[in-house]
Amino acid sequence: MTGAMRWEGVSLRLSDWKAGPGHRWPGRQVIALVDGRQAGYVQFHAHPQGDAVEVSMLEVLDRFQGRGLASLLIDTVYEAYPDAWVNHGNRTIDGAHWWDNYLDPAPERNVHNRPPGEWAAYFMASRVAADKTRNASWNRHFGLDGHGGAEYRYRQRLEMEFLGHDDSFLGRVDLPVVDPTVQALHAGQLVHLPPGLHRYVHDTRHPAEQRAHALLDHVGHGNLPRPENHTGWWNTSPGAALDDALHRELAAGGQGPGLPATQLVFHAHPLAEVEAPEYESAGSYLEYIDGGDVPVELAGLSWRQSSAPQILHSGVFDPPVEAAVPPLYPEAASDSYVERYDESGALRAPLTPWEQLIADRAGELRAVADRLLDGIGARAAAAHPNPPARGPARADDPQQPPPTPAPGPAFRSRRR
Repeated sequence: MTGAMRWEGVSLRLSDWKAGPGHRWPGRQVIALVDGRQAGYVQFHAHPQGDAVEVSMLEVLDRFQGRGLASLLIDTVYEAYPDAWVNHGNRTIDGAHWWDNYLDPAPERNVHNRPPGEWAAYFMASRVAADKTRNASWNRHFGLDGHGGAEYRYRQRLEMEFLGHDDSFLGRVDLPVVDPTVQALHAGQLVHLPPGLHRYVHDTRHPAEQRAHALLDHVGHGNLPRPENHTGWWNTSPGAALDDALHRELAAGGQGPGLPATQLVFHAHPLAEVEAPEYESAGSYLEYIDGGDVPVELAGLSWRQSSAPQILHSGVFDPPVEAAVPPLYPEAASDSYVERYDESGALRAPLTPWEQLIADRAGELRAVADRLLDGIGARAAAAHPNPPARGPARADDPQQPPPTPAPGPAFRSRRR
C-alpha cells in the first residue's frame, strides 16, 4: 500500500459477480478484505475482450470509510483493465464528495471526458449524458468541482453527434450458452451445521461418501439451491460455485446463527433424461426461472470451512443420487416431487410393508369403505322413521317450563 492507505491485513480479491443473466457483459467485482472480512467492494460489467468497463456499485462499510479504500478499489479496476474505456455512471451524494477528492489515474479513458464517437460502440451516449447531468447537479448543489473541467462538452446536438454510431452501439458479444441437458453443473451454498455434524463432515477419518450423504440428508434431497443473495446459481465450473458460497459468507460479515459455516458445492450430471425447465443463461452460469421443481442427478458434493480453506473435501456418489431443486411455491410442485419429498425438502420416510400394502390397494379399500358407509346410512334411515307430531303440551311435561303464576295485587292495605 502507498500513500495514506497503509493497513495491515488488507487484501483484494478480483472475481466474478452474478448480477443476473440479462446484462450484455459478464459481471466482475473487486472485494476488499480486512483481516479476512469484507470491508468494501466495487461491482462492474466488463467487456469480454477487455475493451470497456461499466461500474455499477462502489461501497465501503461505514467503519472503513474515510481511509482511501474506495479509491483503492477503483484504482484496481483501472489496473485490471489497462486499455478499457471506463464508465463510472452517475453518483450518489456520498459518491459526489468522494469523486471530488479522487485523483483519476487515467482520465483519458473516462468516457465522460471524451466525445461519444470514440466509445459509442460500448455505451449509450444519451445515458452517459444523463449521468453527467445528474453528477453536475450534485456538484452545483454542494459547491464541488468534481473534475468538471476535464469533462467533454458536446459541441453539437447529441443526436447528431451520436448519428453514425448506432450500428455498432451496444453490440451484444457472442457469449457461450449454458445447456443443462448436455453440461454438468455446480451450485454453491453456505450452510451452518450443528456442531456435532460439523465435526463429523470435516473429519477425514470417516469415508468421504458417508460424510457427503450426511450433508445431503441435513440439507434435504429436495432442497437444492435456487438463486438468492450471492448463491444458488448453477455454474459450468465447480470453482465458480465455491466462490458463490465464499461471497455469501463474506457478505454476511460474520453474521449468522452462531453455528460453524461450511461452503458447500453440489455437482450435478446433465439433465439428459428430462425435459429442461425454463432458464436464463449468462455464459458461464444459469438461473432456473421455471416456478416448478427441477429433478437433478447428483454426482457428489464438495465442501470446506472458511477457517481451513486449503482443505477441500469431496464425496462421490456411486451410484448417483436423485435430488431436486424445490419449486418456488408449494402449489407449483409436481406430483413426483410431492410423493418423494416433504414440505421442507427432506426425503419422505419409506413406507412399512403394511403401509405399502394399503397404498397398493388404496382404490379397492376406498370402494369397500364407500359401500359400507352407504349401507350404514340406508339402515339408519330405515330404523328411524319420521317421528310423530307432538300433541298439546301437558302441564307436567318436564320439557316444558313451569307455568307462570298469576300476578297478585301491587300492595295490600293494613287495617288497624
